[in-house]
Amino acid sequence: MLYTLLWRPEACFKTVFNKFTATITGGEFCHSELVFQYTKSKWLQILQSFRSSGKIKDRATSLSTRLQDIFKKSNDNDEISLCFYTIWGSEMNLRLLTANDPYVFNRLPTTNGQATKCIYSNFNEEERRVALGFCLSELHKKYDNVKAVLFWVPRFNCLRQRATLPSKYFCSEFIVYCFHQMGYAKNYHPENITPNDLPLILNEINTALSRSLS
Repeated sequence: MLYTLLWRPEACFKTVFNKFTATITGGEFCHSELVFQYTKSKWLQILQSFRSSGKIKDRATSLSTRLQDIFKKSNDNDEISLCFYTIWGSEMNLRLLTANDPYVFNRLPTTNGQATKCIYSNFNEEERRVALGFCLSELHKKYDNVKAVLFWVPRFNCLRQRATLPSKYFCSEFIVYCFHQMGYAKNYHPENITPNDLPLILNEINTALSRSLS
């Protein structure tokens, strides 16, 4: 499973800055992330599928090693959730989400949670694999403070090579670039997208996915 996690300016994001961010971007959200949720056997399968040499294979192998202790403590049917994220002043990273972590940032979202909203999408297995490969390839890229502040500046195709990935990201920009890799949201410029734009984009994606299954 792959879903988009949206944060309101509550809990660990309850700051004046994040409240201002949500307000100026026209909605209730100030931050966005991608969460992959698989059983341990599925995690092993998908990470081992990155067999070609290069950065993605190396990072998939490293992640498999890091997950070994978690796998040992998990039952075969337990869902293990990894979240890819980037926040102001940091870099692209990932963290484990669990149900009972004392810190809310590392806790699985709940259906009635005030701080978060989850939007699920029925991507197929290969699309999720492409998304995970992209997330692994972009790990450790810096947060782009400048683009985050200038999200409102109009973008045109001539401003960048569409096949070239940025050297830095802000949170929702990264997510739309990930959607691009899967073949969705191609009519959106990621540099203009805020967390509050993602529900509309995801609604369009989910509508397209539903039509493809009907």
